[in-house]
Amino acid sequence: LEARLKLIEESGDIFDAPPNALLIHACNCQGSWGAGIAKAFKDSYGDAYHDYVDHCNENKAESLIGTALLIPPAATALKPSNNKSSPERKHFVGCLFTSRFYGKRKDSPTKILDVSGPAMEDLLSQVDAWNAKAKPDSRIGEVRMCKINSGLFAVPWPKTKAVLKSINVSKRDVTEIKVIS
Repeated sequence: LEARLKLIEESGDIFDAPPNALLIHACNCQGSWGAGIAKAFKDSYGDAYHDYVDHCNENKAESLIGTALLIPPAATALKPSNNKSSPERKHFVGCLFTSRFYGKRKDSPTKILDVSGPAMEDLLSQVDAWNAKAKPDSRIGEVRMCKINSGLFAVPWPKTKAVLKSINVSKRDVTEIKVIS
């Protein structure tokens, strides 16, 4: 029997996650996290943002679309807080390339939906590869995402949700994702 990806919807703060959590959002292929949830990722994970920009600069949009970028925590340590006792949050950031452009030039909802499944499958493959070689204390644990595509890409969440829930996770490390809104 094939297992399908399970999505657990919760309310809360996507960034308030345990160490080694993977936080996923949908991205354009132009190297811009200028608005919406992407801007919150940029503000919280500046190093990850620079890795994402480099990745976009090194690859054409046509080769990025429908793929993903997994950025390990070494690059995503949050800016130190004023509270000296709070440990650095070590989170992985997962970028799903679901639209070539952003703003008025963003891809159509149909195009975005067509590449959302392949992008998530690519990310899950990268998680499997990471966990296979990582030490136990640096493996990816909890996986969280926002309601991807539903913000500035303007794709109704139930449509993206249906695509994601059809993904076969029988041979995957990740079988469920918390959708935080």
